[in-house]
Amino acid sequence: MARFFTFCVLLSFMICLTVSKSAKKNKDPEFEAFKQENKKPKWSHVEEGLHAEAFDLIASGETLTFERKLDKHFSCSFSYAAKPINVTEEEWRVSLTVSPDGSAYSCHVFCNNERQGLTSEVAFQKFHLKIKGDATRYGYTEVYRDPDNKLAEEEYSVDEDNMEVTQVDGKFGNRLSAVVIVAGMPLNHEEL
Repeated sequence: MARFFTFCVLLSFMICLTVSKSAKKNKDPEFEAFKQENKKPKWSHVEEGLHAEAFDLIASGETLTFERKLDKHFSCSFSYAAKPINVTEEEWRVSLTVSPDGSAYSCHVFCNNERQGLTSEVAFQKFHLKIKGDATRYGYTEVYRDPDNKLAEEEYSVDEDNMEVTQVDGKFGNRLSAVVIVAGMPLNHEEL
């Protein structure tokens, strides 16, 4: 009797797996249209000197990149690979700002998981935040494991010349909740 029960369970599992794989390959166009129609728009806020928006950080194990441009002088890209702990997707936000006088830019990428007190529920395998554009003077970087605790300095590396920060393989503890880079515009000779 136990063998028959085990056989039935395995057979049911195989059928479910086959149906699941088939559904992934042959997506129902009506269902896909329904999902798109009912997809909640992501939060965003744009005004002069500020671009902020929400994005879905997907914990798939693959390297994914989210990139945004503030203006013709400044953009920011955040690449990451993460695996799920409690969730496979969570809301993160990016905020790109320029100082009122145009002398400094910042890029802030952070977890917006209000349920967990802005602490991410995914395990990062790697991360890379890079700013691009005319800002050529490195300012500073901050990297947080949770809203109250910074990552230890040996867990990440800052390349001031390339305006980027990335994890240090073998030392990074897989926890990340925020990354910030601030950079300045080139100095005019008159300012010297």
